[in-house]
Amino acid sequence: MAHKSDSQLMSISTTRLGPRHHLWPLVCEDIQADVEEGQLQFFYILAFVLQGDMWVPLTVLATRETLHLLREDHQWRKSGSGPTGNESQEPHSGGVSVLETLPISCVSAVQLWPSDQCRMDIMLYDETLKQEKTWCVRSESGELLQGLLAWVRAQWEAMFGVKLHTSPHPGVRE
Repeated sequence: MAHKSDSQLMSISTTRLGPRHHLWPLVCEDIQADVEEGQLQFFYILAFVLQGDMWVPLTVLATRETLHLLREDHQWRKSGSGPTGNESQEPHSGGVSVLETLPISCVSAVQLWPSDQCRMDIMLYDETLKQEKTWCVRSESGELLQGLLAWVRAQWEAMFGVKLHTSPHPGVRE
C-alpha cells in the first residue's frame, strides 16, 4: 500500500449511483423497493484482499443480503452521440468483474487483528457447498473496516436475531 504522501492524485471525482453505473445491478438485486423509494442501502469499500500469498486491490460490496467481491475498472468514459445524434458527452462508469457472491447469512464469524486495526478476516461457510473460506481484508483505514463490520453485523443480526461472533485472531496474544 502506497503512503499517502506518495500519491500524485490531485482529486477524486464522485458520482451518483444510477442505472448507467456498473454497480447498479448488484446494488439493486435485493432491494428493489428501496430503488423505487430512491433509498439505496449498501456498503462499498475499496480494499486489499489476500488471494494466495498476495494482497490484491479489490472491492467489497455489501448489500442488505449479499456480499460481493469485485474487480473493478475505475476508468470513466464519455459516451458517444446521444439518441438525437448530438454528442451527449455524458460520462459512464467502467466495468466490473464479480469474483465471488455470497449471502450475508454465510458469515460465520469475524476475526479482528488488535495489532493491525486495518485488517479483518471474514469467516464464511457456504452450507450448500459445505465449504469454508475466509476473506482476509485490509484497508488503509481502520474506520472503514469498522464501518464494513458494523454494516455486516447489522444485516446479519437482523436476519438471525443473535449477535454475530467477533473475536481476536487466534495468533494474537492479548
